[in-house]
Amino acid sequence: MPPSPSPAPDFRSLFEASPNPYLVLTPGFVIVAVTDSYLRATRTRREDILGRHIFDVFPDNPQELGANGVTNLRASLERVVKTGAPDAMAVQKYDIPRPPEAGGGFELRYWSPLNTPVFGEDGALRHIIHRVEDVTDFIHQKHPDDEQSRQHAALRARADEMEGEIFRRAQQIQEANQQLRVANEQLGELDRLKSEFFANVSHEFRTPLTLMLGPTEDLLAGRAGPLSDEVRKEMERVHRNAGRLLKLVNALLDLSKLEAGPKEERFVPADLAALTKDAAASFRSAMERAGLKLTVDCPPLSQPVYVAPDLWEQIVLNLVSNAFKFTLQGGVTLRLREHGQRVTLEVEDTGAGIPAHELPRLFERFHRVPGSPSRTVEGSGIGLALVQEFARLHGGAVSARSTEGEGSVFTVELPLGHAHLPPERIRTTARPRSAAREATSAYVEEALLWSTSKPKDRTQSSHQHPPSADGQATSPAQRARILLVDDNRDMRDYIQRVLSPEYEVEAVTDGQKGLESALARPPDLVLSDVMMPKLDGMGLLRALRAAPTTRELPILLLSAKAGEEATVQGLTSGADDYLVKPFSAGELLARIASNLKLARMRGEMAKERARAEGLAEALRARDDFLSVAAHELRTPLAAFQLHLELVERGLGRDAPPKALERLKQARSFIRRLAMLVDVLMDVSQITSGRLKLTRTDVDLGDLLVEVTRFAEEEARRDGTPLTVEVKGPVMGTFDPSRISQVVHNLVANALKFGRGRPVDVTLQPDGEVVRLSVVDHGIGIKPEDRERIFERFERAVSTHHYGGLGLGLWVSRQVVEAHQGRIDVEDTPGGGTTFRVTLPLRDPPVDATGGLPS
Repeated sequence: MPPSPSPAPDFRSLFEASPNPYLVLTPGFVIVAVTDSYLRATRTRREDILGRHIFDVFPDNPQELGANGVTNLRASLERVVKTGAPDAMAVQKYDIPRPPEAGGGFELRYWSPLNTPVFGEDGALRHIIHRVEDVTDFIHQKHPDDEQSRQHAALRARADEMEGEIFRRAQQIQEANQQLRVANEQLGELDRLKSEFFANVSHEFRTPLTLMLGPTEDLLAGRAGPLSDEVRKEMERVHRNAGRLLKLVNALLDLSKLEAGPKEERFVPADLAALTKDAAASFRSAMERAGLKLTVDCPPLSQPVYVAPDLWEQIVLNLVSNAFKFTLQGGVTLRLREHGQRVTLEVEDTGAGIPAHELPRLFERFHRVPGSPSRTVEGSGIGLALVQEFARLHGGAVSARSTEGEGSVFTVELPLGHAHLPPERIRTTARPRSAAREATSAYVEEALLWSTSKPKDRTQSSHQHPPSADGQATSPAQRARILLVDDNRDMRDYIQRVLSPEYEVEAVTDGQKGLESALARPPDLVLSDVMMPKLDGMGLLRALRAAPTTRELPILLLSAKAGEEATVQGLTSGADDYLVKPFSAGELLARIASNLKLARMRGEMAKERARAEGLAEALRARDDFLSVAAHELRTPLAAFQLHLELVERGLGRDAPPKALERLKQARSFIRRLAMLVDVLMDVSQITSGRLKLTRTDVDLGDLLVEVTRFAEEEARRDGTPLTVEVKGPVMGTFDPSRISQVVHNLVANALKFGRGRPVDVTLQPDGEVVRLSVVDHGIGIKPEDRERIFERFERAVSTHHYGGLGLGLWVSRQVVEAHQGRIDVEDTPGGGTTFRVTLPLRDPPVDATGGLPS
């Protein structure tokens, strides 16, 4: 009798009895099964955790700042769900809740987790097995007993330290990997968004460009009637530049397609030699106009080559256009050759060559080789990058070799046949090319703009002068001359046409020619583009600012670089103004007019400064002369005064009264002349800054009485009452000779202009200052003249009636201010003038406001 079959085992019981700690989770991280070993390790009960979310059962320790066990485990489980692959985690510090009967809180634990996916028969993820191993004892081993040797203890401590370091390093590696994953995901998203942006912008640009090109083509074709020559030139310029913009938009669109993974290109068998010849031949006229030789050596191949015709034509156009741009003399040669199962295209030029350090970056997107001599600096840095990408799409490659100063060779290599191409993108028959003619036209028209063979492109000057307001022609001398420097022919023509009605315009094609022209014949204003070959706008600006003849020229920069940073850079480099393209004709004219006006104002100010400097020099020369003349006059005056005294003593007392009177008058005239010489000396010393004070302790009251004693005789002779009053002792530090000079000047003026009327002189101490007032009741001074009378050679009345040099009050003010004092003038009640002098009794330091205590 056959044995009865054994009953099926209870797999749940087997699982739960497993000696290893396992936890079974749903894809939503809900616990559905657990082994007894796991329950013992985590001190939990099955009925307490089944059906609950794992992170509700095992949260982070809230008492530990920076705990990351939950974060790391969640990231690992999410990776298993996303990738469907097992995920081994580094050693984790994950504290477990302690049961209330054990005191509650959290218990320090270290775990080594492994998360494994479990799939159903349909391939869908059903469960995740979370296996852990408690490595707490491994990380935190107990210290050895005291009986063990010190050496063993040191080794054990070192082992503990190393294990802890291993754990920390594992944590750092895990965190770094997580950061890298997040960063890569963000970069991928940004790259996708950038590609979408390029594609959307390019598509949006094509619509308005189509609406520009279509109507202009219709107008040029005469569908709306005949056009005048001037209008036709304008429409051709619009059409040409719209086509150039469309070429750039197409390049951006091609880039976005490549980044998104091109799927539209179809590869067809093509006569590659004929296709290459056709594309290259379109450049022949541009080459010949520039004086270059174009050689196309493309013999027929043994078999058709599978290519996307539009893309191959762009490869050829980009390489030939690039060669033409950087070849200023010699020529460009194309060679197509078959080598076994491969075909190669070589484009060789005799241009400037490429520095060796630039070759590795030559095919990078948006990279341009700086400083290379070329026909223009315009360009987006996309062309060679597209050549490389298009060659790769064909299963080929592109390379370059170059010798600086001799030329470059670009080589494109393609495999024959179609085994290397995706089968779904192969056509056995060719189809009409979509954008080939459009692309060729755009490349060639742009290349024609780089040619400088036109006679006017070297230097274009406008000499047609518009009539002035009265109908007469404006002469060249009345028109400002502007030097225009720009390498784009259409831009030069446009700006010249805008400016010619008002200015004489000279146009040159690069910064070096602009510098030569400006140095040879400085213009009134320079208008320069920033990006140019040979010498760019910034270099031209620096060179013009360094040259003496052009240092003050107004210079305006034109640039396509917008933004505050570009504008600030242009202005801080020394430019007078900075215009961002595109700009309107009105804005350009307004900027030029304002800068020319400012330049004229600066010129007039410079002339005024020169005139003022000349006057100052003349004054210095006059003061020097006065100083010398005063010194020269002192000697004969002293001798004359000495001789008069000798004569007077020789005559004795018995001399005739008339002779003695004459001698007395002579001495008076000599004293007066000596005083004038002293004034001239004062002028020289004050204006040259040589006025020095010799301060001593002086009783100002005694000095006042002594000085006014000499004025009493004149006052009695003229019948003028003179009163001198000193109110209290006045001791201070003064230069006695200079203060005597001030008193004499003020009293002499009062006697002169108040002749026959009372003059009152009062000296009164007032705290830290002394106040001197000289009051007359004479003709007075008008309010508008009160400040002027203290200037050199200035007077309030005519010299015909009163005489004088107009220097006394000027010298007096200088002396008073040198003593840190002040002198004021005001009306005397009832008529006349009052001068008030305030002087500090000691030599105080000048305060921040220059004021004095009152």
